[in-house]
Amino acid sequence: MPGVPSQTFNHRATADAPVDAVWARLDQPETWESIGGVGRVYDPKIDEEGRLVGFSFDTIAGGRKYVGVATPHERVEHKRMSWHVQNSEVTGVASVTLDPSDTGTVITVTLHVESVGLLSSMLFPLIATAIGSGLASSVDSFAASFET
Repeated sequence: MPGVPSQTFNHRATADAPVDAVWARLDQPETWESIGGVGRVYDPKIDEEGRLVGFSFDTIAGGRKYVGVATPHERVEHKRMSWHVQNSEVTGVASVTLDPSDTGTVITVTLHVESVGLLSSMLFPLIATAIGSGLASSVDSFAASFET
């Protein structure tokens, strides 16, 4: 929809671990609590192969709690996992891309969010700022959690 406010945030960090180890953590629901402004993950959906295929989440933005749902957007094994995320105010895509490096794995997290309604459009700058404000530190912390 033209004219809908949107914003994209991204941050990159390097984990001292191979891609396989980082990838395995992306299938653990609690991992998503530490990436991209999600406060709490609950009601995870796990398929018969042990892969995370959806979850519900809470997030706080602008002093208000929002309940949302994450459904699969794209999954390229050991390369990229992304979710379509939606709550009452925003919709978007949260992606994690993994690239091997000489020192471990480069983790790139990208969040694209857009407003879903008139009221959301008016509040969008506040909501977007709250969503993006903690991205760098959360990605850095996630990457650091692999250090030995």
